[in-house]
Amino acid sequence: MLGGSGGVGASTFAAVLAECAAPATLIDCDPVSGGLDVLLEIELRPGARWSGLRVDGGTLDPALLDSGLPHWHDVRVLAADVAPQPEAVTQVIAAARALGPVVLDLPRAPGELRGAALACCELCVVVAAAEVPALAAARSVCAGLPAIPVGVVLRRGAVAIEDAGVLLGLPMLAAVPDFGRAGEGPSRASVRVAAGLVDGIRR
Repeated sequence: MLGGSGGVGASTFAAVLAECAAPATLIDCDPVSGGLDVLLEIELRPGARWSGLRVDGGTLDPALLDSGLPHWHDVRVLAADVAPQPEAVTQVIAAARALGPVVLDLPRAPGELRGAALACCELCVVVAAAEVPALAAARSVCAGLPAIPVGVVLRRGAVAIEDAGVLLGLPMLAAVPDFGRAGEGPSRASVRVAAGLVDGIRR
């Protein structure tokens, strides 16, 4: 999951997507976003964050990952309290895949960390707002993506869905009025869209 601009709701939608795919693992790869555990209000639950993982070039046991992470509903959550190393990201994703579906919350800025995470992805979902400044920012973010399948989930706004698709040059997966807010639960529309994406990927 990749936000086209700040505050668009990408982290919230990543959590909704992971819950629809549960049991799943939600991995926070954005060390400057404030932490998914905080967003999901599980910051006081015991369990490992990135700072507590010791991979050191070895193979991570999926069972240890399963038992060592805090849970949000039926979703294992690995929050970013520090910037993870690209090699560690690759190894953690491999272990998480052995447990089931994996959803990544990615940083907008390009770099080795984002590149390592994207290399493990089957699909990159970009969350963008249908406003001219936000779409311009999303276009810049998308320009730096590698050659992997990419689709857009659009938060409705002043720009029509068709025009947003033309501006970004990417397929529109869905459009929603909003994604909901922490503490209030996800919007019905975002749950519907997330469930449809999970169903499509599983097919």
